[in-house]
Amino acid sequence: PRGVPILVKYQMLRSKVSTGEFGQDQVDAMYEELHDWGATRLSETIQDLLGFYVKSGQVISSRVDLFPEQYTTKLQMLQDSLAPIPTSLIKAVISQELLEGEPLSTLFKSFDEEPLGSASIAQVHKAVLLDGRTVAVKVQRPGEEPKLRGDVGNLKAFAQRFRSQLPVDYYPVFCELERALTNELDFLAEAQSIEKIAAAVAHRPDGTASKPPLYVPRPIPGLVSKRVLVMEFVDGIALNKVAEKMEKEGHAPAGPEVTLFGKILLESLSEAFGRMIFGPAFLHGDPHPGNIF
Repeated sequence: PRGVPILVKYQMLRSKVSTGEFGQDQVDAMYEELHDWGATRLSETIQDLLGFYVKSGQVISSRVDLFPEQYTTKLQMLQDSLAPIPTSLIKAVISQELLEGEPLSTLFKSFDEEPLGSASIAQVHKAVLLDGRTVAVKVQRPGEEPKLRGDVGNLKAFAQRFRSQLPVDYYPVFCELERALTNELDFLAEAQSIEKIAAAVAHRPDGTASKPPLYVPRPIPGLVSKRVLVMEFVDGIALNKVAEKMEKEGHAPAGPEVTLFGKILLESLSEAFGRMIFGPAFLHGDPHPGNIF
């Protein structure tokens, strides 16, 4: 596997510094240099291989508690900024899945050629229905399912082979991701999950209705299939791009606006997940920054 040289480099450095010949500052500098190289190498490898390796990269990018900053920062683009697939293929999938081969004009007044985002499993486009509603259309990448399942098998084999060398035992992680993949590849199941989440955040744990702390875009009834999901469109900025936007607007990282935003965000997410966990015990399992607006 193309990721092995990264692992070997870390093993070599670990052996090198274990001799005690280097001061702590030198050791830190060597690890920082290796983190920079390793993060770049891993990012390039994932973008070449695509498939489930992208999903694994997304997990790494969100785990700032486990991985060096270089890795989490470099892999953030995997959350929603992969190279898009041709819109002609996207339209063909929609026509086949929702319209029995009819042209998109029988359903949409307009359909944006440029995707809003492109990730490991699906690509999302903005569109307007004939009744005037603006929607987000999520379409599964054609031919992606067999590739994803093969990738998971390879990752499990790699994690099992190098179990003792890796900093964390990833074999059970990939086993769990493999189990979750079945529902993730079925947008009918995802639509049901969205409805459950929306209901969960709109009720307190005791079941009483309450104003939801955040908004959950809902599926459009009748416009969902296994590979296409048409949802309400909500305009916003992905959480992984908020810091950049605030900086451009002149807000200091520790300024009052940023502090207030962080407080509201933390309170809203804490309340929402508290309701999911202590209410129906059904919760959003992939809350990486590219999925929160």
